[in-house]
Parts: sequence; structure tokens; C-alpha cells
Amino acid sequence: MGRILAIDYGTKRTGLAVTDEMQMIASGLTTVDTKKLLEYLSTYISTENVEKIVVGLPKQMDNTASESEVYIQKVLEGIDKSNSTNSCRSCR
Repeated sequence: MGRILAIDYGTKRTGLAVTDEMQMIASGLTTVDTKKLLEYLSTYISTENVEKIVVGLPKQMDNTASESEVYIQKVLEGIDKSNSTNSCRSCR
């Protein structure tokens, strides 16, 4: 089994957490300057066995998209392009 990488996107800093290889325990990994996020993820994914990526999508109280969702979608596209995978999807 591979790890699950979780991303908590922020406009300035982005938090990352990861599971163990058995996907039983998640631990905080690091906080990354958002401008360097794709570079960090590309390096991390190439050195670790990452099976899935989970990204938080913040919503307004009325369940509409937040202002951050536009930026998060761009990050998802960047992850997909930089890692040559079609498995980059958001779950709602």
C-alpha cells in the first residue's frame, strides 16, 4: 500500500500530512510556502510511495465554493500535470 498525502491549502502557507504505508496513522508532515508547493510535492511524490492525494475544499456556510477554491483547482491541475497522472481528482 502507498501513503495518502493530505493537503490543507492556504494562500501563504500550505499544510501537509501523510499516512504511514499501511494507511492507518496520519501525521503532520510539514508546512510549505504555497509558492513552492508544486516543487515540494513533485520531489516528495517522486521519493515516497504516494497512492492518493486528498485536498480540502473549503465551502461557505451555504455550501457554495469559497474564494480559495479557484486557487485550489489550479493547484490540482498543477499536481496532475507535474506528476503525469489522471488520478488527481477532488471529492466533494
